Amino acid sequence: MTLLSLPCSFARRVGAAFALTLLTASALSAQLIGTEPSQSPFRDLPTTQQLTFSTGWLNAAKDAARVGPDAGPLLALRHDIHLGGPAWLTTRYQTLISERRVIDPGLPAVDRFQGKQSVTHHIADIGITVALTGKKTWRGIVPTLGGGLGMTSDFASRDIGGYLFGTKFAFSFGPGVRIVLPRGYSMRVDLTNNMFQFQYPSTYLIAASDSTRVLEDANQRSSWRSNWGLTAGLSIPLFR
Repeated sequence: MTLLSLPCSFARRVGAAFALTLLTASALSAQLIGTEPSQSPFRDLPTTQQLTFSTGWLNAAKDAARVGPDAGPLLALRHDIHLGGPAWLTTRYQTLISERRVIDPGLPAVDRFQGKQSVTHHIADIGITVALTGKKTWRGIVPTLGGGLGMTSDFASRDIGGYLFGTKFAFSFGPGVRIVLPRGYSMRVDLTNNMFQFQYPSTYLIAASDSTRVLEDANQRSSWRSNWGLTAGLSIPLFR
């Protein structure tokens, strides 16, 4: 599957979500007009750049052949810089520390499983994060919605069964919340859907001596999976 073959409905849903976010941010900004500054729940954001260190958990989706990474701890580093209005440019690097099943498709089903191996999955992307409260906080809280495009890889070699994850495109999107602390520091929590593709060797479709095969349908050789991750971390202000 290529980028051009992603479902149109998915692209429409993402576009609609961002459009709704922009409208909400505009509406919230409009509410500020005529409010006494001392009584307003809105305050200007204290920083225009932040570096965030986060940790959490990635609930990795089960792929068709069950050879993808298991759910595991997630480490994340992100940099946000204010572009203007509610928009922030976000660059992010995530690492999933996990393990995965290794199978030999040429063996009968009872002998196919060859154990598990450790795997470190890397995801790097760049995108836009939209603050629903525009350039301000609401009682110190900033709800956000973001999305990005990047690459993912486990940098592993082809296994005994011929499977290789390789390096692939990755898409990310999801909501978050930023809680502003004194002196420009923040806490933030993000729920992110990391989408990437699984592709399998042709041997997964060849029947073994017991007439079983890893995949029963050729359409399963390539598929996208959603992998939801939840992270929480501390943001440090830069260049105040």
